[in-house]
Amino acid sequence: MLAFLGVTATDQLRQLSDAIVAAQRPIRILKAVNWDASVHERFFRQGAKELPRPELSPLGFDPGAKLKELRALKRQIRGRNPVEALLREKCDEYALTVQMLAARGTRRFYEASRRIYGDPRDRFPDSAVDNLAIARLWAARPRARNEEATLTAEEAAKQVEALCAPYLGGQVKVVVRARLTANAAAGATRVTLKKGALFTPRQVHALAHHEGLWHVLTSTNGYAQPVLTVMGVGLPRHIESQEGGGIVSEFLSGYITDERYIELGERTIAVDMAARGADYLEVYRYLLARFPAPKAAQMSERVFRGGVLEGGAPFTKDVAYQRGYCRTFNFLRAALEGRDLDLVRAFLAGKMSVDEAELVRDLVEEGICAGPVHLPAWFDDVDRLNATVTHSVTMNRFSLPSISRYYARRRERKKAWAEGEPAPEGAQPTDAPKSRPTP
Repeated sequence: MLAFLGVTATDQLRQLSDAIVAAQRPIRILKAVNWDASVHERFFRQGAKELPRPELSPLGFDPGAKLKELRALKRQIRGRNPVEALLREKCDEYALTVQMLAARGTRRFYEASRRIYGDPRDRFPDSAVDNLAIARLWAARPRARNEEATLTAEEAAKQVEALCAPYLGGQVKVVVRARLTANAAAGATRVTLKKGALFTPRQVHALAHHEGLWHVLTSTNGYAQPVLTVMGVGLPRHIESQEGGGIVSEFLSGYITDERYIELGERTIAVDMAARGADYLEVYRYLLARFPAPKAAQMSERVFRGGVLEGGAPFTKDVAYQRGYCRTFNFLRAALEGRDLDLVRAFLAGKMSVDEAELVRDLVEEGICAGPVHLPAWFDDVDRLNATVTHSVTMNRFSLPSISRYYARRRERKKAWAEGEPAPEGAQPTDAPKSRPTP
């Protein structure tokens, strides 16, 4: 039994959770930092040689009043137990988010962003791996074949909704809007596609699994919680696992491409460039060598929205993708290797960090949390999921650089023998070609 049971009644926890959900409602991060489409139109009309001058939208709330509200709410949460500790952390996280948005266009925005989303060069908490190193690895992958994007946003919206409906019981709505930086975004019950964007059939499926069958699905499961409704908007530090989990969903469903990995890697590299002083034009020119101009401008906006266009203070949300992907996939591997499907189910019961999944599983056993109402498509076939893990842990036993060197040596031997040179010392007979050219 958990030690805090009996200390705080579940109805009181529900009231506190509902109060946090209500308090965060006007705090809309992307709405507060996204640029209007006219910013890029003007940027290209001027020859893409001058820094953009975005005008940010009003926040829609008073930052000072919101901070007082959150701090007062935190003072009401007095229990010394894991659940109330998380609720206090959530109040602090929202307070930091308010401070970040209030500091748009300054270095303080960047400092708060780093505390919320992380830094490009952070190391993983469960491994000594460098986040930026993973981003560079992804960015260096071979370019995928260029599939033609022919589906309009309106056509894609119908297909995404149809793909999500069987899993979400028709609870997701897919709409098309003009004011959007990315080609797609998800809210609690809605997926939004960017008006004017074109999509490939593969991208439509990937969007369905990422936005609808991950972001919306975990929100819906969280809001269905009997006590901790805050899981609908996310427990503390949930962003990393949410964004990483979306990419994992693309991978497990079979709709991710190397082009997707390349873009995600380049986003983090671009954030790192800006953090170290590169301005918008420098980042844009770097990306322009790798992507079409509209795409390069869109990716640059992701880096600088809310921050300082002259460099040194970017928006760091995009650095969460590599770390979140690796940590979420490794979490799933560890849980499945340990035959712990209940831990995976707990992770699907709302928006949370992988680090909180064990606590949520315990809360499910105690009746404070409920298991997931909806399950993602990749959870349909657990045998196939386990086989993916088996493949992964098997291949971990081998060093790819060593294997690449082995085949490189074979190529060198065959080339030498074909040119009539003596066989290298220690060469195996089976390495020799079946016939040699006539001198």
